[in-house]
Amino acid sequence: MKTAEKYLLFGDILKTFGENGELIVKLGNQAPSEINLKEPIFIIIDGLSVPFYFKLFDERANNRAVVILENIETEKLASQLVGMKMLMPYKKQIGENDFNLNSFVGFFATDTLAGKIGTINEFLDFPNNPCFRIICNGKEILVPVNEDFIESIDTKSKTINFNLPKGLVDFYLNE
Repeated sequence: MKTAEKYLLFGDILKTFGENGELIVKLGNQAPSEINLKEPIFIIIDGLSVPFYFKLFDERANNRAVVILENIETEKLASQLVGMKMLMPYKKQIGENDFNLNSFVGFFATDTLAGKIGTINEFLDFPNNPCFRIICNGKEILVPVNEDFIESIDTKSKTINFNLPKGLVDFYLNE
């Protein structure tokens, strides 16, 4: 699904909780540590990404949260969302204000086409083209830090999954 490429998993809606639209959400690995109630979260409904805003966000133990979404104020409405995924735009996860890109040094990098690439050794802040330097089989690979190339980030396992242009990894490995 094309939409999934634009978002990171925020969490899975597990079940309703109470009579006023409360939901139990299992938070995904990419969920930010601080929630901005003024920023939308997206749920894919009938193939469309529909924005919702948190009315309440109460983080609990075991990567769970109790949430209330604006305009979802009954158990009946909330039950229609059970089993769906909450998504957030990449920008909310990897924007300059959210992360220091040097913090990804040491993360393991994979690519949808090439598979395992290697460990990010350095962040190179080239003007207009920041890159991660990755060593693979003794060869250097420069991967542009571009939202369009990042499939997902798992901060717990310290892995970044890239969807790089076809031939980019081979270009460096076949030099």
